Amino acid sequence: MNPQKTLHLGPADFEQASMILSSGGIVALPTETVYGLAGNAFSSESALKIFNAKERPSFDPLITHVSDELLSAQAGVLMGLARAGIVDGSVIGWTSAPVIERMIRQFWPGPLTLILPRGPNIPDEVTSGSPRVGVRMPEHPLFQKVLKLTGFPLAAPSANRFGRISPTTAEHVASELDGRIDAILDGGACSVGVESTIISLEESAAGGLIATLLRPGKISRIDLERSLGVPVGSGVGLGEKNQKIEAPGMLDQHYAPTKPLYLYPGPFPSREELDTWMRNSGVRGKTVFLCQDLASSRNLRSEDRRWVLTPMVDPEAAARSLFSTLRSIDEDASVEQILAELPENTSEGLGAAIADRLNRASVNKPLLKR
Repeated sequence: MNPQKTLHLGPADFEQASMILSSGGIVALPTETVYGLAGNAFSSESALKIFNAKERPSFDPLITHVSDELLSAQAGVLMGLARAGIVDGSVIGWTSAPVIERMIRQFWPGPLTLILPRGPNIPDEVTSGSPRVGVRMPEHPLFQKVLKLTGFPLAAPSANRFGRISPTTAEHVASELDGRIDAILDGGACSVGVESTIISLEESAAGGLIATLLRPGKISRIDLERSLGVPVGSGVGLGEKNQKIEAPGMLDQHYAPTKPLYLYPGPFPSREELDTWMRNSGVRGKTVFLCQDLASSRNLRSEDRRWVLTPMVDPEAAARSLFSTLRSIDEDASVEQILAELPENTSEGLGAAIADRLNRASVNKPLLKR
């Protein structure tokens, strides 16, 4: 693509960011999860600019981000989304609509994306032709200021080249997209550090709610089940190349560094056991060990190069540092490969989210299930 001038904007320049978006441009904006590459969600042209800048395949849909002004909509958030043409109005008639509305008000604004029937104002390019759309209300104040000024929702996948490590600072965005997009709005480091939880919501023929977790994040399956009052199924699938997928982040290879990343299926054991596993797995050469915390780091040799996500067991701190740590390791020319350990809790919340991101970034994929 032809290089262009990318403006680097400070937090006070949100009005300029809004003007660029209103004129059809695309801008990297901070959210609480990761930086997103935003464009008008009602515009096919803006969506295509996002896909081109990211080199993103057309089958991978975008999430639509909406203003928190919808929380004050007199008839409710779902009605506001339907009136804006973001979701299909039939959702309002679902038996479970009041339950969904309650969940929205519990978790929005925040790191939760809902997959719902698509409204008439969302073009095919945003949903990759799917009749369903992902909708999220981000918590970051700068993103919300821009949404209020533009007056339209923003489609915004992570602001990085497709399949690479998601950006959690403006500097990360610039390293990959400088010269490809119109502007970057610097809002500091992201507070969550991994992408939003994604849940698909459908109504059964009998009028019941079918809820399926498509991507783990900070908001856990247990949190969702308590809010909805129904079981939340597992749909964390692994999409194949050129396959239609329902939500972002479901491909086999994603969030990946350029160096091969091997994933050890659990906390690092004694060094002798780890040596045996490495030999059998073909992990050789200049290796950096990525530890979840200091506990398993102590099992390594003093000369082993290591990075520790968080000193103590702290999933929130580990999630905040995950992508920035992977980037730092990847930029080290002396490193040939990365060996990362899984967190101990891979079933719920941020532990599951970290495990999911590492699994998709790895070349051996110990969590892969067919």
